[in-house]
Amino acid sequence: MKKVIPMLSCALLLAAVPLSAQTGSGSGSGSGTGSGRGDQAKAQEIEKKAAEGVAVTTKIAEAQGRPGPRFVMTLTNVQIELTISDQIGTQTPEKKIVNMVVSSGNWGKIRSTGNVRPPGETPLVVQLDVDARPLVSVDGPIQLDLTMNYAPPGAQAPERDNSKPRPTSINQSLTVVLQSGKPLIISQAADPVSERKVVVEVKATVLK
Repeated sequence: MKKVIPMLSCALLLAAVPLSAQTGSGSGSGSGTGSGRGDQAKAQEIEKKAAEGVAVTTKIAEAQGRPGPRFVMTLTNVQIELTISDQIGTQTPEKKIVNMVVSSGNWGKIRSTGNVRPPGETPLVVQLDVDARPLVSVDGPIQLDLTMNYAPPGAQAPERDNSKPRPTSINQSLTVVLQSGKPLIISQAADPVSERKVVVEVKATVLK
């Protein structure tokens, strides 16, 4: 039974053999000059393809051995502080702060709901939901997956306007990279029907 040798392995073996051995032009005194040159050309072609195969194999090995992001998935707690600055026009901004402690690689979820009843109007639902998942890198930075749903009371209508308060809702979902203990402004959102502006700042700190 004949053994089947993969093409690349065969090419590598042929490349390792001297050309004189491949062409059969050792101590023998064969007179086939034309056939000898043809064999030598074939051997050179095989050697070239073998070298190309080695180069491809090397690149694949390097790509597979390249280290990816390294994260601490357990036994590491991260304190997440979310600050929401809610400002209408030129008024002093109102700040709301959400704090949570979550282990690396896991989700933390906070749900806060309330009702506001404007004079003579039906109640408005006020909601603040925050979902966060930190991933702590061995090299220092923290990757944070964050989802926020913020539904504050609507902007108050001007005195000359008899319209009802306008409800507002802001929903955000994003992924950011943070340095431990350093705050970062991650979004600035505007109310499409009023002068309200909402700025979100987040800080993640690895707890020792």
